[in-house]
Amino acid sequence: MKKIALALISAVLAGACIVGVAACGAGAEYVANDAQDLLQEDFGIALKKGDTEMVEAVNAVVDEWNEDGTMTKYFDYYTDLADETKSPTAPDGLKLTWDLSSYTETLDLYTESGFAPYEFVHSSGYAVSDGAEGQGAYKVAGLDIAIACQVAENLQCKLVIHDVLFDTIITSLKADSGKALAAAGMTINEERQQEVDFSNIYSSSTLTIVCEKDAGYTKLADLNNLKIGVQEGTSGDLIASEASKTGYAVTVEDENGKEVTTTITLTGAEVVQYKTYAAALAALKAGKIDVIFMDKVPAQLLLANA
Repeated sequence: MKKIALALISAVLAGACIVGVAACGAGAEYVANDAQDLLQEDFGIALKKGDTEMVEAVNAVVDEWNEDGTMTKYFDYYTDLADETKSPTAPDGLKLTWDLSSYTETLDLYTESGFAPYEFVHSSGYAVSDGAEGQGAYKVAGLDIAIACQVAENLQCKLVIHDVLFDTIITSLKADSGKALAAAGMTINEERQQEVDFSNIYSSSTLTIVCEKDAGYTKLADLNNLKIGVQEGTSGDLIASEASKTGYAVTVEDENGKEVTTTITLTGAEVVQYKTYAAALAALKAGKIDVIFMDKVPAQLLLANA
C-alpha cells in the first residue's frame, strides 16, 4: 500500500502542468498530464542490505544538500541542461566536476541513463565504464551522478559507472562485492525495501500520463481499456500492472488531514513494457499504445527533446 500526501514537496512539481510536442510526421500533439489520483512518489538511493557505511555516506550528502538548498539547485540545473533547447549557466558555487582520478579504491554506481534530469547522456558528464551495447564511449550527467560523485569524493574512491537496464539495477547492486550504490530516480516502495536499503528521500515526483492532447486523461483510473506503455520495472509499471490485475491500494490525506484508503482498479487495460522511455514514445507515435505512464519531469523532457 502506498501512502500519498496531497501537498507536493517541490514547487517544480506543483500543479497539473501540461507540456506538448508535435508528433513527427503525424500532426498529433502529445502532453504530460499529472495523474491526479497518484500525487507523489519519493526517490532514494539504493544500497546493499545491511551496508550501514554506505547508507551513512549517502545520507551525509543527501541531508546536507536537502538542508542547504543545493539539491534543488542541482535539480533545476540538470533539468535545464537536459532540455536541448536551453544552454543553462550553473549557479555560483555549484560544483559540476569532481577529480576522483587519484584514488585507488572504487565505488560502483548502477544506473540507467534514460531518465533526465536524474541521469542522461551528456558530454559534460562522467564516462560510463560499461553500458549500452553498441553505443560506444559516452558520458552521463544528472542529479544522481552528482550525488554519487560527492559520495565517492567523501569516501576517497574512483567512481565506476555501469549503465544497465532499469529492471536489472537492483540485481546488479546486490551482486557487487565492493562499495556500491544504485541511483536511477528509484521510488522507495515496500517491494524494493525487501531487497535493498534506501537513503533518506532526496527527490519526489508526480506520475504523469503522456497522451494525445485531446485525449483528456488526468487520472490512472481513466485508463480502462487502453494500452499503457511503461518502462519495465519502474513505479509506473508496478502501479499500472497492479491496478490492472488486483487493484492498486493507496492511502491519501483528505482536505481535513484524515487518511482515507481507496483502490484504483483498471478493467480491460493492457500494460505494455519497454526497456526505455524513448522506445515507448516511438510506440505511442506509431499508434501501438494509447498512453505512457511515467514520472513528470522526465516526461516533460522526453517530449521537449522529441
